[in-house]
Amino acid sequence: MNAFTKLNPEFCTDPDNAWTMPAEYYTSDAVYQYEKEKIFANSWICVAHRSELAEANDYITRKVIGENIIVVRGRDEVLRAFYNVCPHRGHELLEGSGKAKNVITCPYHAWTFKLDGDLAHARNCDNVANFDKEKSSLVPVKVEEYAGFVFINMNPEAGSVEEQLPGLEAKLRAACPVIDDLHLGARFVTDTPANWKTIVDNYMECYHCGPAHPGFADSVQVDKYTHALNGNWTLQFGLAKSSEKSFKIDESVKDPSFSGFWAWPCTMFNVPPGANFMTVIYEFPVDAETTLQHYEIYFLNKELTEEQKALVEWYRTVFRPEDLRLVESVQRGLKSRGYRGQGRIMVDQQRSGISEHGIVHFHQLVAKQHAE
Repeated sequence: MNAFTKLNPEFCTDPDNAWTMPAEYYTSDAVYQYEKEKIFANSWICVAHRSELAEANDYITRKVIGENIIVVRGRDEVLRAFYNVCPHRGHELLEGSGKAKNVITCPYHAWTFKLDGDLAHARNCDNVANFDKEKSSLVPVKVEEYAGFVFINMNPEAGSVEEQLPGLEAKLRAACPVIDDLHLGARFVTDTPANWKTIVDNYMECYHCGPAHPGFADSVQVDKYTHALNGNWTLQFGLAKSSEKSFKIDESVKDPSFSGFWAWPCTMFNVPPGANFMTVIYEFPVDAETTLQHYEIYFLNKELTEEQKALVEWYRTVFRPEDLRLVESVQRGLKSRGYRGQGRIMVDQQRSGISEHGIVHFHQLVAKQHAE
């Protein structure tokens, strides 16, 4: 593994005179390998809304940092997660998501496992010397339901999600009181050619909202926009108004607003005006310059109205591509001879709606991980 320049522990501790991380932190495989083990193998990662795992036998699979994970609701209603790999020869067990049978059968040699991970049957095992069923179960991954969403952690000694993100659940529930009752309305999946931190940087400021998101900026009042920093999570909050270019807000909604929550390391929960639906950006790093992204939209109703379908199309064809173009272009530019290696972070003294102090906060957290 090639070495990389370590960040000073004091990196980005002065928000008023801050510069971004060096370009290699967005492009280097050595940096990615370090963060893969230090950050992603030891953090709670949000993978789904609870509605996808609400009933017995419901399951999903997710790919994160090269690992394939199964999350399944057992027949006993208990939520569990496992590495999606057969202990016999390593074949993956399930694909996609849906309703599991009462046992999970490996497609390779037909070993079967109960939904609690125990081996149910291995063909011909009675004729194999010293075969130990107890050592042939699925390897568990920590899983927890939190604020209406499902999180996994590959560190078996990890604490709770609340310990990682103290206070986030209460704020999320206050912003979206119907969070538990939502259902998946749309999902856009992209292999985005950008480092996971490039994408977080983009989310952590509204400096780009006016130039790059005219529809969003027409609804959310950026001059009355704040970004509150809360340790491992932050909240961007703005007053909103109805717009023909983005959100058409029902007149019955009093004091419409937008709330954008970022949760360490790389999940974004958005509560648009009306507070009766949400969008969530899930980031699943693939390598130094690729991030598998799920952009998901949740509504209360399962059958979408025509207005909701039009909103989904706006997200799919306008708002989402705007951000994808930005982060993909930045990722290319970071490797240019014309880029000086670091960029000034535009933090104003007022911490206004266009101030980039959220990026400074994020870079401080990343720097701490590299300094330890």
